[in-house]
Amino acid sequence: MASATGGASARPADDDDVLTVDELVSWLRLSESTVLKLLSERAIPARKVGHQWRVRRGRVRDWLDGRE
Repeated sequence: MASATGGASARPADDDDVLTVDELVSWLRLSESTVLKLLSERAIPARKVGHQWRVRRGRVRDWLDGRE
């Protein structure tokens, strides 16, 4: 049975946060053009909603860690 705290494999509480391009730029410390290029190449896992990109923080963490 899992512990109440979740242990080492627990997901951070903010993994379901949905980020905009501006927030992703700030968090990754990359230029907007680089982030948009990675998004358009589908390198960063994301969804386009209308004309805007939306990215789940946890999916980007997995991508950064090589798990995506």
